[in-house]
Amino acid sequence: MMMGDGNGSEISESFVPIVRTTHDVTIREGGALAVVAGGDVSLSEAGTGMLIAGGSATLDQAGGGNIVVGGDAAISNGAVGNLVAAGGATVEGSRVGVLLTPSATLNDSEVVVGTQQAVAIGAAAGIVLLVLGRLLRRR
Repeated sequence: MMMGDGNGSEISESFVPIVRTTHDVTIREGGALAVVAGGDVSLSEAGTGMLIAGGSATLDQAGGGNIVVGGDAAISNGAVGNLVAAGGATVEGSRVGVLLTPSATLNDSEVVVGTQQAVAIGAAAGIVLLVLGRLLRRR
């Protein structure tokens, strides 16, 4: 069931393909393929493939594929593939594949690739592509 009151949307015990709003979004015991919100997003016992939030995001016993937030991100007992948070990230009892954020607090959590490693990988890939491009132009 999806409910909107003009100040946000709430989804409970349902799956919806796309949620798009300029306000806040709350999903409880449900999911969405994609969430695009201008405000904060809260997932509790829920999941999403892609989440873009202008504000903060809170995931409690929840998961997501790609998450980009303009504010802070908090993940508790969940899993995320890629997390980009402009503010900071607090990760507790969770697993994150790639984490890009200016500051992170990790408690009993695992991050496969952090900000420093991601920057190093990107720089190395850029150098390899530059060298390959120059070598291929000479032929």
